[in-house]
Amino acid sequence: MTSLLEPYKLFWRHRRLLTEAVRQSLRDRHAGSVLGRVWLFLGPVLLLAIYALLYTVIFRIKPVGLSVEDYVLYIFSGLIPFISFSQGVSAGASALSQSKSLLLNNIFPAELIPAREVLAGGAFMAAGGSVVLLWKVFTGGATLAWLLLPPLVLLFAMATFGIVWAFALANLIVRDVQHMIGYLMILLMIASPIAFTPDMVPPSLAPLIYANPLAYYVMSFQSILVLGQVPSLDLMLGCLAFALIAFHGMYSVFVVGKVTLADQI
Repeated sequence: MTSLLEPYKLFWRHRRLLTEAVRQSLRDRHAGSVLGRVWLFLGPVLLLAIYALLYTVIFRIKPVGLSVEDYVLYIFSGLIPFISFSQGVSAGASALSQSKSLLLNNIFPAELIPAREVLAGGAFMAAGGSVVLLWKVFTGGATLAWLLLPPLVLLFAMATFGIVWAFALANLIVRDVQHMIGYLMILLMIASPIAFTPDMVPPSLAPLIYANPLAYYVMSFQSILVLGQVPSLDLMLGCLAFALIAFHGMYSVFVVGKVTLADQI
């Protein structure tokens, strides 16, 4: 039980340092910008406007059962976790290679270096999610299903931590990893049901959606934020299982790997 609780204890012990590190990461991302952190909210709003124009005016796609407004929000709600995930993985994978001297640091453990970038990427999720929630509130679409958002966000963060730990270690060994991530994100975006609903996928290809772990989180966010529904049991179990496996599995690998690599670098 102690080993299972260890990663949670680590985050709790260093919560203040981690919070300040995330703030510094966000400041660095917007350094030199005139609008600064305003971009955290302006970015999602602009993205929402672009997709609204693209899919309602140019493509004119209208899935069965969704209004034009809800379809735009449906796409945007799928992009929120994807972009947050993409930012966290892209920055977190290279964060450790830029701080090799901290691999065995006890003041700010190496596990928290990639985690810092995941949490910084979560700022987009918070801002983008707020835009959707406010829109739904003003249009009378608030629902009790929103109560599931905090645990869903937690599971999504745990899954992302695990993936980033894996990429961060791999990037210490093979630098090509950070270059491959961009192409992997494009592939994941195409394979994830962001701009299409599962009903739009041919039955023969439907199993491919569920082979993509990110799809479980994308569809769960869409279900809660836009449809106002509790995600199906298979989606919730998928989110839970992948979060626990990725988080605990890769934490154990990272703890051993950082010691091994520290002796070789």
